[in-house]
Amino acid sequence: MTGLVAKTVRDQRRALSGWGIGLVGVATMYAAFYPSVVKSASALSGYLENMPEAFKNLIGGDFTSPAGYLRSETFSTLGPILFLVFAVGAGGRAVAGEEEAGTLDLLLSTPIRRRQVLTDKFLAMALTTAALAAILWATLALVGPPFDLDLPFVDLGAACLMLFLLALAFGSIALAVGCASGHKGLAMGLTGAFAAAAFIVNVLAPSVSALQPLRPLSPFRWYLERDPLLTGVHVENVLVLLAVTAIALVIGYVTFERRDLSA
Repeated sequence: MTGLVAKTVRDQRRALSGWGIGLVGVATMYAAFYPSVVKSASALSGYLENMPEAFKNLIGGDFTSPAGYLRSETFSTLGPILFLVFAVGAGGRAVAGEEEAGTLDLLLSTPIRRRQVLTDKFLAMALTTAALAAILWATLALVGPPFDLDLPFVDLGAACLMLFLLALAFGSIALAVGCASGHKGLAMGLTGAFAAAAFIVNVLAPSVSALQPLRPLSPFRWYLERDPLLTGVHVENVLVLLAVTAIALVIGYVTFERRDLSA
């Protein structure tokens, strides 16, 4: 780990601790609710049958099964929201935040090239996001079984891995926009808008024919399609999300190298 990676991670340690504690609390709370959901299985099933098709697509399979419950409550909505807020914020601040704070010039005055700065900032974002994914994985594995929310450790890991890759893809997009513009607010705002649009397309496309051609362009399509909680990791899904990350990084490298930082 280079000095810049270590410093960036160290600067985020308080935020990372707070996010970690929050994830533990949220995961524990949802696990504790699961027994009451099972008791109300018949009523919930009847209620869900009358819901719009888009809502059923969001939830996935059997809401009262451990996998269905975790998918709907943790991995379909709240998990992506929390992880994207963290990763997009980290990506937007990584370079553009340094530039707006006036510390980027000082950093680049040292014997370190722009591409190395971008690489180290990306690695720091990836490490902190991976740490949150590991915390969620360990928490679900530990607190789930006492509440009968019991899933194979490997399947939980597969879902947390895909959540990490989704967040990394959007964090990299924010990083690239920040490198191109020098404005962290713009980087976070544009990436957040794209994430919202991509989420809506993925949810509505199965029931709206006009959106179906756009669905493969949504990273969310490759995140939970063929539910990793039931079927594990699929190589093509991993490769697509990694490709999004790689393309964003290439754009970041090119724009950061060419941009006049004195302007």
